[in-house]
Amino acid sequence: MNIVFDARVHLNYYSGISRYIICLLEAYARLYPTDRICVLLNPTIEKTNSIYNVLGRFPQISFTQVNAGHMGPKNYTKMGKIIKQLNPDVYHYPHLDAPIYTGNVPVVATVHDSNSDKNIKKFDDKFGLKTVYFKYALRSTLKKADHVIFVSDSIKSSILNQYNIPEDEDRFTRIHNGFEPDFNKINSEDEQRFIHTKGIQKPYLLFVGQIREHKNIFRVIEAFNQFRAGNPNYHLVIVGHNYLNLNLSTDAIHHFDRVNNDELKMLYANCKAFVFPSLFEGFGFPILEAFSFGKPVITSNYGATKEVSMGEAILVDPFSVNSIRNGMVTAIQSDNNDEQRKRVAASYSWETYAHKLRTIYCKVIKS
Repeated sequence: MNIVFDARVHLNYYSGISRYIICLLEAYARLYPTDRICVLLNPTIEKTNSIYNVLGRFPQISFTQVNAGHMGPKNYTKMGKIIKQLNPDVYHYPHLDAPIYTGNVPVVATVHDSNSDKNIKKFDDKFGLKTVYFKYALRSTLKKADHVIFVSDSIKSSILNQYNIPEDEDRFTRIHNGFEPDFNKINSEDEQRFIHTKGIQKPYLLFVGQIREHKNIFRVIEAFNQFRAGNPNYHLVIVGHNYLNLNLSTDAIHHFDRVNNDELKMLYANCKAFVFPSLFEGFGFPILEAFSFGKPVITSNYGATKEVSMGEAILVDPFSVNSIRNGMVTAIQSDNNDEQRKRVAASYSWETYAHKLRTIYCKVIKS
């Protein structure tokens, strides 16, 4: 089987969609070594990028740079011609705005979220143009792609309802993302050195996520300040790029704009609990990251965060500061659920995803 996997949405920083692309293709290449995969890349990707480091060791994977942005008109006009020229058995686009004018080449798309929720601001969109684009693009993908994969039941249901599209098992499938089984492996000596050199004081609660409105950072901080009034020895560590340009650091709050993967693991390993009451998620990788270390997780009581946590998280109303604060209080109380949380994280498998994905590839090729 010849596959074109379009990874132009992957950039030089590591994001959730980058994790999806790299981890899924790594698992797929191990399981199906006779399938050839051409990975399309943005020409700005550096040769030291993790996508080359991880996938470059598989002889059946090749890389092709494509000078066409993954958003906008060229994604439809230029990409259709390129895909036809490559002439694969199947074309996979891992985002909501799939190029759909591919001739006889079947299109598989992965939808992680809608990117256009009318009530929750996910990105800077002063004139509303991005929202209009994403709505048009997603509607087009849902109608014209040969198969659409959703990463959670929650996002699948909400999007199909939003666009008034009926369920169709032949075209719409939910496959939960996988998770790396060795994520919780760290070097204990490096761990203690990192915590000391960064001046992080224990005990602390941990928040990981881009500093955007939909990540609910304002209520997290307000809830923590109320929580700390009764727990003055606690600190809050925030990890994520500060898109809102907030003044986050105080005597009790420590902000890191970016940390590498090993440093992130060390922060999880040493936290008392993980705080993630996001207003909107398509999946929620950080929940599994915290679970892999057995940590209590405070997260939202609806949507994908509730679904992914499988009943093992402390569920709170993300619109209520008092509810989030109460969740923090509950989280620091000792419990014996750490092994169950680890089992939840371990139950998410990229190998399982790869097996299901190949079944979909075969299906759309035959049809």
